[in-house]
Amino acid sequence: MFCDQCGREAPSDARFCSNCGRTLPAAYQTVPPAGAPPMYISPIPANRVNSHLRIVGVLWLISGILQALGVGWLWFVGRMVVPSVLTAVSPEFSAGSPLERVILGGIAFASAIIVVQALLSFIAAWGLFERQSWGRIAAIVAAVLSLWRIPFGTALGIYTLWVLLPASSEVEYRSIVRA
Repeated sequence: MFCDQCGREAPSDARFCSNCGRTLPAAYQTVPPAGAPPMYISPIPANRVNSHLRIVGVLWLISGILQALGVGWLWFVGRMVVPSVLTAVSPEFSAGSPLERVILGGIAFASAIIVVQALLSFIAAWGLFERQSWGRIAAIVAAVLSLWRIPFGTALGIYTLWVLLPASSEVEYRSIVRA
């Protein structure tokens, strides 16, 4: 092989001319030489959404587990501790009283809200882990609804919105979705 600028002979594996420094045409070859180790190309480009998606999914899974534990704690405290404390403080408090119905109704309402949030957290985590097309939307909805749960729900909601809400994130997420 010869340099097309200065005419000097160059080895066949040279990338540049040793005389003038010009790039040799063989350097533009896209096929690796025989015996070279194969170059593996990642099927999913390393981008912001892809690098944060697993973290967001794990955090939503942890959030769902903690909310499910919170429902259990709320039922235990609301059914066992509160009535015994109220009975000790106020003798008028008895089973079936209006105050008991209000307390149990409030516990049931709060539990229903937490259960819905926990289910939405599990659905968002599952959708993100499985890279479903609806996973991004489920995580965004869960993030918006968790913003009021200060401080952890707020932090998780902001982080999720930062990763998944921008229009560029939608394009990146669509490129890694498993249809």
